[in-house]
Amino acid sequence: MTGPSAIDAHVHTYPSREIGRQAMMGSGRTDYGGTPEELIGIMAGAGITRAVMVNMTPVADMMDAAIAKIPADLAPARRGEAEADARRTMISRLQRRNAWTCEVAREHPQLVAFVGLDPSMSEGELLAEIEARRDGGARGIKLHPAAQRFYPNDDRLAPVYSRAAELDWPVIFHSGAFALGPATTRQASLQHFPPLLRAFPRLTVVLGHMGFGDWNTCAAIARDFPNAMFDCCFIVNGTEPKPEISNEDAAAAFRKVGTDRVMFGSDYPWFDPALDAARIARLPLTEAEKRAVLYENAARAFGV
Repeated sequence: MTGPSAIDAHVHTYPSREIGRQAMMGSGRTDYGGTPEELIGIMAGAGITRAVMVNMTPVADMMDAAIAKIPADLAPARRGEAEADARRTMISRLQRRNAWTCEVAREHPQLVAFVGLDPSMSEGELLAEIEARRDGGARGIKLHPAAQRFYPNDDRLAPVYSRAAELDWPVIFHSGAFALGPATTRQASLQHFPPLLRAFPRLTVVLGHMGFGDWNTCAAIARDFPNAMFDCCFIVNGTEPKPEISNEDAAAAFRKVGTDRVMFGSDYPWFDPALDAARIARLPLTEAEKRAVLYENAARAFGV
């Protein structure tokens, strides 16, 4: 692919290859490591002009690990202090990751910074982090209900959604199954998003992974909520030699949901942005539909 052909709506970046490989936990479909420099090289060869970094920090899992290290025989007051110290440490790590993401975007204008928040943060902490990262160049928020163990319409995040709507910041959510978590995880099921979409009609909500292939529910959400968008990363990719969904079925799914509502996303470094964009370019869609999915929908949704 050549020219200004695509915007990748869903990538993850890491400070080093080693950190990126560790984050994938052996589940990646590529040998990539997730560094910004590596990604930019891939983008240049594939005609991908912008990529949205949806970096997040797994605060809940890190808190579990920290609490497990606290001696079981500590007095209740001391234990409470130790847990509070651990929480402050984890939130500090989230803040440093957000600062790094913004720094990368400033150094590399092709990359767009979306930042992570956690529902365990107080309202003051959440809003202060939004303002700090807005000043640092962030353009939106990434949330992962399954990994972060909350439901999308959690009241603790209402101030976040209100402020994001005021700023015209999209919020990208993981939706559907969670490959790196327990099979019983349900927080990211599509059924939990309509209350949020209804409560915040001015908030652009992006449902990553299209609910992992639940086309009918995605189509119903698209019909009922004009503020909902979708990215197709993982579920429609060109990285796997034998994709689970055929080109014909992928095109039909995009049309069912709306080719004006679906965006190309790769989930790099788990998948290869160049191969995934090329797969969408091969789908039996019209040229106008391909342009919408590969470029125009993301340009509109993200203001890039």
